[in-house]
Amino acid sequence: MNNKRPLLAIGLMSGTSADGVDAALVRIHPGERTQVETLGFRAAPYPRDLRERLLLAAGEEGARTDEICSLRREVGEAFASAAFEVASSTGAELEKIDLIGSHGQTIRHLPEGMEGERGPLLPSTFQIGDPAFIAQRTGITCVSDFRSGDMAAGGAGAPLTPWAHRILFSHEDSASAFLNLGGISNITYLPRTREEGVFGFDCGPANMPLDALAQRITNGEKTHDTGGELAAAGRVCPDILDELRGHPYLKRKPPKSTGRETFGEAFVDETLERMISRGGDLKDAIATLTAFSASCVADAIRDFLPTDPPLAEVVVGGGGVHNNTLMRGLRGALGDLPLVGSDARGVSPDAVEAVCFALLAWGTLTSQANNLPGVTGAKEAVCLGSITPGRNFASLMRRFLHSA
Repeated sequence: MNNKRPLLAIGLMSGTSADGVDAALVRIHPGERTQVETLGFRAAPYPRDLRERLLLAAGEEGARTDEICSLRREVGEAFASAAFEVASSTGAELEKIDLIGSHGQTIRHLPEGMEGERGPLLPSTFQIGDPAFIAQRTGITCVSDFRSGDMAAGGAGAPLTPWAHRILFSHEDSASAFLNLGGISNITYLPRTREEGVFGFDCGPANMPLDALAQRITNGEKTHDTGGELAAAGRVCPDILDELRGHPYLKRKPPKSTGRETFGEAFVDETLERMISRGGDLKDAIATLTAFSASCVADAIRDFLPTDPPLAEVVVGGGGVHNNTLMRGLRGALGDLPLVGSDARGVSPDAVEAVCFALLAWGTLTSQANNLPGVTGAKEAVCLGSITPGRNFASLMRRFLHSA
């Protein structure tokens, strides 16, 4: 299928921090150089009880299958509500929106499998947020479950967004990179627009361990370190920072991805024990882990990104942009390499990942191979995503077929 007419799409995203649903409404202008306009963005926080249950389900002990079954529907309801909110905030009529791309909420992501209680577990991934409910409630065709297709082709199922980062941020005449500071930091290398060689990978932890410590420091009053104020009040422990920089994940060559299974509560607990044993406290721990988040990015750029041609800039998005202590650490670690907020390149830092999933859904419905084997390690480029028809499905397919 091919379509040169603009489309309206909603992208829905919730990351490893599980703090709520990001919803972006975009207009996609297909063509030789696809253009994207962001028309609206809404961040819809999860209710506190829902977030706590999601974090429990995604944690080491997990949750019962009946709990996960209900959560799948509840997250679907939250995603559908976020779609309504972003449409309403822009005055857009749902009947005129062509498609929804939903990442869902990751409960488990095991790109290499693991050892289970009864033997080896296969490489696999599980995102919840019932797409049938989203499509039924909104009437809009929904594309979801993007990671599974890449893993079926032998990939890690992550990162997926570099395919969209190229559309949004690549330059005609210079190489650059896009850095997302979510629960995990991931980076995409972007060669000049007409050149091959896009790749990306997860650098290491970003907001996820910082959020966990912020909740402990404030006895649950805060879900994240607002502005990096808690980290600024602590002291970085150089010895522990050096030890953290020796983590085995950081030394692995791309393609690679990581998540809560490696840098979740157990990682935070172990770091905190080290800190307390050396006379530090919770604020020293969050200061040190904030410095660690910055060093993961700087080390990844130095160790794994090409230097010829040199990067013209690193464009940065994601919630970590609002952590002033983290951003100061990044600027210090990157030296003369310009660090530019994604809003300066036309996309709000908070909206980037949601916009990416709107683009990925467009790629699915236009039969494009929307994974990058050089990023995920897949054996071949494939068209990702599962399509759940909405009430607009027949008219949507006629539109694509008539313009082919």
